[in-house]
Amino acid sequence: MRSSLLAYALVVSPAVFAAGQACPKTGDAGPSVPSKVRTLEGQLVFHDGIRQWFELRLNGSQCGQASIELVWRGGAWTPMEILRGCRVRSRGALDFSPTGYYSLDVFQDVQSIEPVGECARQPPLPDSSRAKPDRAIRTYRVDMRLDYEQGDHPIVFRVTSAGKELRPWQAYASYNLTGGFVLYGLCGDGFMVDKVFGTPEARPSHLFNPGDPGDMATFDPEGAAAAGKKDLQLGYTCVRNR
Repeated sequence: MRSSLLAYALVVSPAVFAAGQACPKTGDAGPSVPSKVRTLEGQLVFHDGIRQWFELRLNGSQCGQASIELVWRGGAWTPMEILRGCRVRSRGALDFSPTGYYSLDVFQDVQSIEPVGECARQPPLPDSSRAKPDRAIRTYRVDMRLDYEQGDHPIVFRVTSAGKELRPWQAYASYNLTGGFVLYGLCGDGFMVDKVFGTPEARPSHLFNPGDPGDMATFDPEGAAAAGKKDLQLGYTCVRNR
């Protein structure tokens, strides 16, 4: 009986799949219902802002959208990184963006992507994820400049210790922008946040008590922007804890 049911599922699944809706739907009593897997074409645009994300500017409007966000769940984003700026064909289901972590209203869960026509392939984006702090460093300062005007403005980091700049900065600092637009600043491996400072309107503070292993520097760029401050100077210091 079990083998018969499996055989039946294999037979009917393509028909059910083909009958799926072309656009995502709002769930009546729960999460939204994604579309069937679709193939879309457009220009791939990489946004290098506080969040790094990929936009597909469609050849023609789809599901009421001129652009959709592309989300790659296959690990490294290299397949999209090398095609940034090109016209591409992407394949995957569409769905409504569920949180503020997304930049557009609709995204495609990309299964595959390929260039359309001529394409000047780009090198993959720099990867400093494996960089580690110098073991001789005991304390350092992280300065972050954040332009919170509309558009793509990456956070500019400068990390120093005893007047010397430490590179790559990614070995010593990282950040996370939540779906609610709270900005967290973190120290490098083996360090913890000591002091937090910056533009007062951004409410620089600690997530937990200073010295707590899970502590992070926290900032409120949305609140600062509402108060008319969009050029933000933020920072924190880090001390070695092991």
